[in-house]
Amino acid sequence: MSKALALGLPTAMVSAALYGVAPLVQARAARREEESSGLGLGLLARLVLRPLWLLGLAVEATSFLLEVYALSVAPVAMVAPVMALDMIIFTLLAQRVLGERISLTGWLGVGSMVAGVGLLAYAFASRAEVGSAASTDVLLAFLVLGLVFALVCAFLANVAAARSMIAGAAFGFGAAAGVCYAIATLATRQIGLAVNDRREGQSALADLLTTPTPYVLVLFSVLALGLQQRGLQGRAAVIAFPVTSGVSAFLPVTLGLTLFGEPAPDGAQRVAFVVAMVMVAAGIAALGRDRMAANRSVDELEGAAARPADGPGSGRPDPDRPGSGRPDVDRPDAGRPDVGRPDSRRADSDGLDPAERLDPERLDSEPLDSGRMDLERVDLGRSERVDSDLGRRTRHGDDPWNPPGRGDGGPGAALREFG
Repeated sequence: MSKALALGLPTAMVSAALYGVAPLVQARAARREEESSGLGLGLLARLVLRPLWLLGLAVEATSFLLEVYALSVAPVAMVAPVMALDMIIFTLLAQRVLGERISLTGWLGVGSMVAGVGLLAYAFASRAEVGSAASTDVLLAFLVLGLVFALVCAFLANVAAARSMIAGAAFGFGAAAGVCYAIATLATRQIGLAVNDRREGQSALADLLTTPTPYVLVLFSVLALGLQQRGLQGRAAVIAFPVTSGVSAFLPVTLGLTLFGEPAPDGAQRVAFVVAMVMVAAGIAALGRDRMAANRSVDELEGAAARPADGPGSGRPDPDRPGSGRPDVDRPDAGRPDVGRPDSRRADSDGLDPAERLDPERLDSEPLDSGRMDLERVDLGRSERVDSDLGRRTRHGDDPWNPPGRGDGGPGAALREFG
């Protein structure tokens, strides 16, 4: 067994697992801060004072060191797709810790990614050379093009967020962070190759300081962190994270095989490599679809969850508005069950004609059946529980990108907690 498979592959898998843990920790800290804007650097400056966020950063630092070692003994075309396993860890921990359910599509995505990594190991069983280092001109080109792309994506994502285009904003922040992470991965590859040269006595690590490598790594790591925190702070974190994982996984593979002289597998192993890439990509897409579907379910619940416990639309009677406690008077979506309140009745279940329900004179002159109108006589246990739940809901402002009313628990817990 080659060194790339014996040491590089397991190290990359552990690194990916830690990279999947870090966003869960960082997301908790990010969502306790006020809504940010731009590249997220102001948010990042506040987060460095948060011990919880620093813990997540320490986990990422450990992941980075493991990734450096993996890239010193294995080609980036093998390591980068393995790093996409962080998405599986992220999803599984969200399910385990917060009770977030994964659909059949999501589980198929997990299986596809795991099988893809297995095929990847077979593809590089006989040829796993690390290739050549990038030249200074190539690194400078990455620097300029990466900055332009990140700035454009961040600008468009902020515009989308301001217009309440949640998916567009998530995709923009995710793509920008993914490209920044990909360039940081290529800089990490440079360090890994320097470590390999140092083992063979060909050069000293200090020589890296005379190249753009460490500065490109620091710049794009900071940009990636800031952009990722912007995505995690928003309601669509579970959409942004798959985009980031996909871009950061496949861009280095393409560059490694085309620019850096890493030999592609041949024969049956080349077929296995192509199939592995397809399976990893399909897994990322399936997990992303699963997360987006879950996010849409939260959108349906958000209207009721965002309302305060008192006031119009809260379900409590208003003495100045006859019939205000009834969902069929207050809500425009009275034809659907009130999914925001457990055990609620359909708005039209009383069988009254809409004109009769909205006629104040009829409401004043003809008392309706107390079984329908007296909300105080509805199951008090349920009523008190619902009011208590609403009272515990945390408030995060009125911005649609980071809306109020996301509480703890329930089938959408991970979405409300991390995005």
